[in-house]
Amino acid sequence: MQHRHCVEAVNRLLQDIHENKKDDFGGVTVVMGRDFRQTLPVITNGAYADFLLKVSSEPVDKVDLPSAVNVCKNRRELITKLYPCLTKTQIWRGDEACHDQVSEEELTNGMILTARNDDVNEINVEALNFLDGDTHTYLAADRLTPDKSGRIPPISNEFLQNLNPPGMPLFKLQLKVGCPIILMRNLAPSEGICNGTRLLVTHCGKYLIQAKNLTGKKSKIGEKVMLPRISFQPNISELNINMLRRQFPIRLPYAMTINKSQGQSVQHVGIDLKTHVFCHGQLYVAFSRCTAARRITVLPEDKSNDLKATNVVFQDVLL
Repeated sequence: MQHRHCVEAVNRLLQDIHENKKDDFGGVTVVMGRDFRQTLPVITNGAYADFLLKVSSEPVDKVDLPSAVNVCKNRRELITKLYPCLTKTQIWRGDEACHDQVSEEELTNGMILTARNDDVNEINVEALNFLDGDTHTYLAADRLTPDKSGRIPPISNEFLQNLNPPGMPLFKLQLKVGCPIILMRNLAPSEGICNGTRLLVTHCGKYLIQAKNLTGKKSKIGEKVMLPRISFQPNISELNINMLRRQFPIRLPYAMTINKSQGQSVQHVGIDLKTHVFCHGQLYVAFSRCTAARRITVLPEDKSNDLKATNVVFQDVLL
């Protein structure tokens, strides 16, 4: 989903091009779409499509998982099934690592989904531990800023350090040389260094992180990028406090929330259901990121043989 500022920018651009300030988009017909409810993939036997229809529309608390999905016993197994490259032994040439523990194909064709941000952070750290080498820890600098009345609330630094609102980097960021990262802000759009760009850490310095570009413009792939710390300010409605966090604008890419994955399609999906879904449509979104049940690996809610998953459907919001 695009921010409203993007739509407003397109509106102004088309009005300028057509010299028509009276009509929206300069009188040009603009079609906008969103994944309110995806068209289901065509599957020969239809069983998986039936399952997706069930979880998207039937108000049942528990649903049986498709028999074709792969089931794992713990997070470690889930991570290794989605990212087999992490189990490889890393080779070093002097002080430089040969980053054969990272496969760009596996990172772009697979994802691990879970309902909550806390679980995303735990999975990312657990996946990072598979990599050889020393862990570099970077702590953010947090500070409060005055509210509209000019007052700064009496909130301790320890409280701020425990806050990790969506869209902001972690207060405690852990990295290793050779680990992949995702950029969280536009740093140099003209060079293809934008929000969502995937990079590979090649050096962890005190004030800068050096990384190799893995995606974006083809002419820029493989180039070294220097990443500085920048300031982040969360939405006031999310925390009800004014704060600034200065941290490197990156995160680990192994896992993401189900809500964040909307609109994406990949070849392989891992779904961590240890923490069950809590919002309407989350189970449907998680299972519909992949078109074949045999390429989905699930960590179920419990260890029983009765493979069921919690489902949340609000009939009032269905079209």
